[in-house]
Amino acid sequence: MAKKPLFVLHAMLLIGWTVAVSPGTLAAQVKVMKGVRVPESIAVGPDGRIYVSEVGEYEKYGDGAISVVEGDEVRPFATGLNDPHGLDAWRDHLFVSDNRGQVWRIDMKGNVERLVDSTQFPRKITNFNDIEIDEDGNVYVSDSGDWEGRGGAIYRITQDGKITTVLTDEEAWQLVSPNGLLMEGRDTMLVLDYTTGNLHRLDLKTKVFKKLNGGFGAGDGLARDARGRLYVSDFKGKLYVLDTPEGKPQPIEVKGLVSAADITISPDGRHLLVPDWEGKQLFFVPLPE
Repeated sequence: MAKKPLFVLHAMLLIGWTVAVSPGTLAAQVKVMKGVRVPESIAVGPDGRIYVSEVGEYEKYGDGAISVVEGDEVRPFATGLNDPHGLDAWRDHLFVSDNRGQVWRIDMKGNVERLVDSTQFPRKITNFNDIEIDEDGNVYVSDSGDWEGRGGAIYRITQDGKITTVLTDEEAWQLVSPNGLLMEGRDTMLVLDYTTGNLHRLDLKTKVFKKLNGGFGAGDGLARDARGRLYVSDFKGKLYVLDTPEGKPQPIEVKGLVSAADITISPDGRHLLVPDWEGKQLFFVPLPE
C-alpha cells in the first residue's frame, strides 16, 4: 500500500480486455474494471461474490467502503469505514482491518459491527494492513509500522474480541513492515514484508521466523491457487508466481498495472484478482497453465 495515496471520485466502471504479452513472462488476457476508489484488498465472500475494500480519501474519517462486484459494476455494500485495508471472509461474515486500528465484522446484509478498537491493543497501532483468518476463525492482522522499521507487529484476534500479540519487531528484527499474510496449514503462516521485499515463514507456536525468499520490492499481497502455487504482489506494479515459497519467482507481466495491492484467487479458481491502488482499477488476470 502507498503512504500518500490520492483520492478520486467514485465512478461507474468501464470494462475492457487487454492482452499483455512480454518476452520471458507469462502471457495473460486480462479483464480490467476501472473507476474504483483506491482499492486496497479483494476477497471472495461467504456468498461466492467478489468484495473489494475501497479506501477513498486517505486519512479521511468515514468515507471508506466495502463494495461488491456485480456483473460489470462495483456497487457499495458497507459504508462509513476509515481507510479499510485487509479483507477476508469466515463463515457468514466479512472481516476488514481499518488503518485507524479497528477491525470490523460485516454480515451479508452489509451491517457493520466493530470487533476490536485500537485502544484494546497492547501497544500503539501504527498502520493496520492485511488480514488472514484461520480455520477456527482467529483473525490475524499485520501492522506494517512506520515504514522505517519501527512498530511492525502481527496480532491474533478471536471471534469474541480477545487480542494476542503473535510477533513484534522487538522479538524478531527481520519483521520490519509486515504486510501480506497467508496461512500454511494450522500452525505456520507466510509473511510478506513491504519494506524489505522478503518472504518469511512464521511458526505460530514457537515464533521461529525464517526467511524463505526475497526480491519482491514493496511486498504487498499473497495468494495460493488450487494447485498450491504461490502468488506475490509488489506494490510497484509487479506480480509473481512460485511453485513453492522457496522456489524461483516467475514474473507475470500485466500491461497497465500501476500498483498491485492485496490479491486473491477468483471464485472459479481461474483468475488472480488484483486491486490497483494508484490506477483505481481491478485486474482479473488468468492463472498460468
